[in-house]
Amino acid sequence: MKKMEQRMYMTTGELAKLMGITKETLFHYDEIGLFRPAVVMKNRYRYYEVSQMELLDAILLLKELGMPLKEIRELLGKRSPERMLEVFSEREQKIQKEMTKLKNMKRWITHRKNRIETGLHINIDEIRIQQFPERFYLYSSVESGNAEESYRKANELVTRFLEANPGFKSDYEVAYIQHGDDVEHGIYDRYDNAIVLLEKRPCKLSYQVLPEGDYLTAYHRGHWKTVGAAYQRMLAYIQEQGLQVEREYIERYLIDALAVDDLNSYMTEITVRLLK
Repeated sequence: MKKMEQRMYMTTGELAKLMGITKETLFHYDEIGLFRPAVVMKNRYRYYEVSQMELLDAILLLKELGMPLKEIRELLGKRSPERMLEVFSEREQKIQKEMTKLKNMKRWITHRKNRIETGLHINIDEIRIQQFPERFYLYSSVESGNAEESYRKANELVTRFLEANPGFKSDYEVAYIQHGDDVEHGIYDRYDNAIVLLEKRPCKLSYQVLPEGDYLTAYHRGHWKTVGAAYQRMLAYIQEQGLQVEREYIERYLIDALAVDDLNSYMTEITVRLLK
């Protein structure tokens, strides 16, 4: 090959380096008939035309978009502007779905991260007032009133919720309601319900509303069977401050099985809405 002609061509190594891939990738593409060199010498040296870089770039992009090499080969074998528009539209839709999925995952991670950070740094002896926006919840009663059955009911609620609202996956958390009459009589473990707390109104399911407002908040570190100490602090604070509160106390975990492997290390948040 004359020197002048060589300027129009690149070796396998040169092309691979320019495109950020390995020579083995180019060898493989040649073997499967996806991307062949323009010239193969008698000594088996391969040479690619500079103009082939655009096609290789398209192949690598389609592969990055998740298209199998076999489909790329078939597409390039019968390519046309109309077919490429069809393919790009399909991939555009897939990218949009993936972006939505990643966005939901990020929101879930941020939400869980904030809960864990609160659980790690909060003074558990502190009683505080927090402001919450309007929230929504799904409710399921538990006839047996024990925690194990509440867990099962909670899982059933979550399953129903996700089936009806797949796009809401990052916006829920399991919680429980303790009733004011029980709390005032020293009963803190009557788990006769399970709820799924939501940031947005769910679709296709009946739900109840937690009004926005100021909520008295206490914290408990340890097994749920010892959560009574936190309720006693709350009741004492309510009496000392002469406060009026709703009749439903909401329990949710800030630190749970996702972060620790011992129930005694759980962190529970208890909230009850203040009445004006």
